[in-house]
Amino acid sequence: MQGTGVSKSIGASSAAVPPPPPVRGVGLGAGPRPTMAGEKERKGLAKKLPTAKEMVAHYESQGMQPQDASLKVIDDLQNLLLRVVGTTKKNNTDAVNTRLLRLESKLDSKPGFPQTLAIGVVSGTVVHVFPQIAASVAQIWNSVRSSTSSSS
Repeated sequence: MQGTGVSKSIGASSAAVPPPPPVRGVGLGAGPRPTMAGEKERKGLAKKLPTAKEMVAHYESQGMQPQDASLKVIDDLQNLLLRVVGTTKKNNTDAVNTRLLRLESKLDSKPGFPQTLAIGVVSGTVVHVFPQIAASVAQIWNSVRSSTSSSS
């Protein structure tokens, strides 16, 4: 007799619980994926998610056996988790790729080690040899000026 009372109370409680409203992104035939337009929408979506018991009751009200409903809920929650984790990984990967591309373009625009070494050698040579060249040009100029001024 107690068994019938328990089953009636279980049946009454599952019938008394109205099926949860369809949640975007959960289950087959779900609508379009929610956009990440803003923080408010994400928080609102998180508040709308039904509990596991509500989801099981919803599937049972559609005529599924309790075990099938439980498996369906587990499947839905796993798919939702994988979708969230995949989106997070993709966003992180995109950010890392963007930073690497920016760094690579900066490095490509700078001279490499051989070019830097060649620039250093040339500039050192110019700095070291320039005073000698300037002194030689000054001597030549003075010689030409003195020879033209004494012959006049």
